[in-house]
Amino acid sequence: MAVIDRIQVSWYRSTFPTPITNGKYTYTVSQVVMVEITDQDGATGIGWVSGNATVYQAVLEWAPQIMGMATDTIERIYDRLYQPKLIGRKGLSTRAVSALDIALWDHLGQQTGLSVHRLLGGYRDSIPVYIAGGYYQEGKGVSQLAEEMLGYVASGAKAVKMKIGALPLSQDLLRVQAVRDAVGDEVDILVDANGAYRTDMARQMARRLADLRVFWFEEPLSAENLAGYRLLRQDGAVTIAHGENEYTRYGFRDLIAGQTVDVINADAQVLGGISEWRKVASFANAYEIPIAPHGNQEIHIHLVTAVPGGLILEYYNENVVGLMQEMLVERLPLNPDGTVSVPNAPGLGVHLDQSVLARYLVASETIRPSQA
Repeated sequence: MAVIDRIQVSWYRSTFPTPITNGKYTYTVSQVVMVEITDQDGATGIGWVSGNATVYQAVLEWAPQIMGMATDTIERIYDRLYQPKLIGRKGLSTRAVSALDIALWDHLGQQTGLSVHRLLGGYRDSIPVYIAGGYYQEGKGVSQLAEEMLGYVASGAKAVKMKIGALPLSQDLLRVQAVRDAVGDEVDILVDANGAYRTDMARQMARRLADLRVFWFEEPLSAENLAGYRLLRQDGAVTIAHGENEYTRYGFRDLIAGQTVDVINADAQVLGGISEWRKVASFANAYEIPIAPHGNQEIHIHLVTAVPGGLILEYYNENVVGLMQEMLVERLPLNPDGTVSVPNAPGLGVHLDQSVLARYLVASETIRPSQA
């Protein structure tokens, strides 16, 4: 029986050459907290999340609790990590749990020779993607935005996503119209406000977006405004997607039961890991609500293709490269038909570029049995 023998926790940070802005926030840095779990035979599994010093310290605090536990008792480990949390049941502390849980699933795949996709059910072998971009950036006007989206289409994408919410409604509508004119009617356009709107503004925008035939309106409101989301769904103007800032099965229970969402953007690196993501997916499937995960494609390709309710995969290319993409030796190739195929390698099937990571290392510590 393989047991956890040591856990290495590392924190990396890089700077964006040009800051990127969404509907509410400007990002100047990309940060990753990496976890490597090793058993007594030397087999390893890796997990990573977007995280800062708080996430790094939380992983260091909780990792000793699971030393010596059997690596294939993932549900037991998750329960131990979840129960004693003192920082809160949502937020950065849950990301710390996510990193450990993802590493355990990768380890299980390495041990069994199966991809995480197969371990979770292997429902399909490929899935359509949308390329995510369209951020506000200094020097990027409407014409540059349209060119960016055309570049995504030229690479094979049949769907693209752009940011809205940082400008007045009329100006953002001109941006969406320019993208529609550029890519034509056969390409799906998704828009993402990152919670920038009040309910009344979001309802106005939804009606206008319907005229532009958007595929979905993502995160128009803050994650806590479930009453507003319910109104948007009742209006029925456009498909409403959200959930990237929701946590655990309990948060998604309330989101779904409250009739607030048409498509769920659950993120395993945020909500509690792969263990919790699959529970959310099962609950969503019981309500026949599709799931389209937010975030890192190298992890979520395994999850969204493993379940019957998987809709589409978020995909980042070189135009929006943070550490989560730069640190990988190989990246998921986009198929000519606008889909991505699941890697067949064991676990998550990723290989880290240690030379890249070494340039951005902030801190690293290894937890061993004597520290448990």
